[in-house]
Amino acid sequence: MKRLLGLYRERQYSPGRHLSNDVLLLDQIAHRLRERDFAVDLLTLDEAESRRMDAAIVFSMCQGRSSLENLADWERQGVKIINSPRSALNTHRDRLPTLMVNAGVSFPQTHLVGTRGSADLHSLDLNGGIWLKRGDVHASVTADVQWVDSRERLDAGLAEFSRRGIDMAAVQSHRAGDEIKFYGVARGGFFHWFYAGDARKYPFNFSHLENLARRAATAAGLHIFGGDVIVSSSGELTLIDLNDWPSFAPCRERASYAIADFITRRVRAA
Repeated sequence: MKRLLGLYRERQYSPGRHLSNDVLLLDQIAHRLRERDFAVDLLTLDEAESRRMDAAIVFSMCQGRSSLENLADWERQGVKIINSPRSALNTHRDRLPTLMVNAGVSFPQTHLVGTRGSADLHSLDLNGGIWLKRGDVHASVTADVQWVDSRERLDAGLAEFSRRGIDMAAVQSHRAGDEIKFYGVARGGFFHWFYAGDARKYPFNFSHLENLARRAATAAGLHIFGGDVIVSSSGELTLIDLNDWPSFAPCRERASYAIADFITRRVRAA
């Protein structure tokens, strides 16, 4: 019997409701895999350290840089991991904007700035409002993404990040329109999207949305992915965030089947 290993997301990146959503997703995926006669253990990264070489596949929700660098060492030792930790690191905001621009994926102008000292924002319209986001992982709590429309709010936001031990921030230009959240699995045909909050429901090409999401995931090297897109009044699509291993909360049951199918194919191919 093939043994698989699932890794829980670190608690600091999975607070409150996110924690329960993440655990429920892994539990459902493990259940689907056990139905396929796999032995599946779900553990934290620390608990799994001594078990990694026994697993045919590791599927990991880990998100922090130190965890992903640890998993990259596992990968160099021959452990097969979904998503690759290198791909997960590509979703961090110090890498994502450049990756997307190079892949031809529409992405807002984004600058990385230190949270200590004065930020150089000469090329951005601060008066019109911008987004201040933590400069590493995607958001796990509300304070990780802030609307800023004055120098005072910018300074306060940077100071807050600094107090939380976040050294870099991403300053991102605003895109007006409807916000859409999406979830996808590579090669399985699974794709789900919905409007986030109030939406004017501007018309757009649905197939273009899925194509943009999959091109972004491919550029980052992700197999299990999610993210956010803005649809403008003219139907233009702009990616504003890309995530590895989201919780798939609105479509968890269907996603668990698709993810289990993907993992099964990877194990058989190996």
